[in-house]
Amino acid sequence: MRTTTLMGRAVLIFGAMACAGAAHAQDAALPAGSKAPAFSTRTVQGAPLSLKSLRGKVVLMDFWATWCGPCRMATPMMQSLHKQFQGKGLKVIGISVDDSSTTNQVKPFMKSLGVTYTMSASPEQNRSMAAKYNAGTIPTVFLIDKKGVIRWSGIGYGEDEKSFLEASIKKLLAEKA
Repeated sequence: MRTTTLMGRAVLIFGAMACAGAAHAQDAALPAGSKAPAFSTRTVQGAPLSLKSLRGKVVLMDFWATWCGPCRMATPMMQSLHKQFQGKGLKVIGISVDDSSTTNQVKPFMKSLGVTYTMSASPEQNRSMAAKYNAGTIPTVFLIDKKGVIRWSGIGYGEDEKSFLEASIKKLLAEKA
């Protein structure tokens, strides 16, 4: 079970509210134990990306947008986890929910923050995917095990999240597929 400090919770809640617009209590992300919904999208380079293609890997999936402040704050943590675990079986993917008027900002955003993990910026597919994962508030992050089961989901961003995710990723990487 995840524990956060009171300040961490406040940051998570504030961050979620800042990017959510009119978020409601029922907008909670799919919980741990749920089967991760199948999806099909494209990376910013145009390559196909699907949950099926990620089977056997631990997946850290971040729903975000270029205009979301807490999403921008979380990006260096996602990049750090990618660098730390990429050769060990972790796949970090960023799912931009930018609309067609802002998707052209995704590649410059990646370049400015040195993002080297997989990124998708396909408005129609990604919005449909966000709906399947009930990721109506951003950032929303999912940690999915090698069998395609959501093992953790979180809304917003808190500075205490990295150590929690590091420990969780190590545990999931050690599990059999």
